[in-house]
Amino acid sequence: MVKLTVSLSQHARQRIDARAAALGLTRSAFVESLVAAEAERETEQLLEEGYREMAATNLEFADAALPLAWEMVERGDPTW
Repeated sequence: MVKLTVSLSQHARQRIDARAAALGLTRSAFVESLVAAEAERETEQLLEEGYREMAATNLEFADAALPLAWEMVERGDPTW
């Protein structure tokens, strides 16, 4: 654990204190949970981008491979 000093507006401190109290957390635990939630959102965003890119690559492969597969089926190729 490390100590960190930050400057916040009075309003921000009041909100942090109120939310921390409502959740039964210390101020530090609440702020740490916010940082962890942000890191999780960032990871999820990166995963979504990766899945979209993989989907596009898979679609390109399917578009290229499907005509070849149909040729084998239409010829009655036994390896199919």
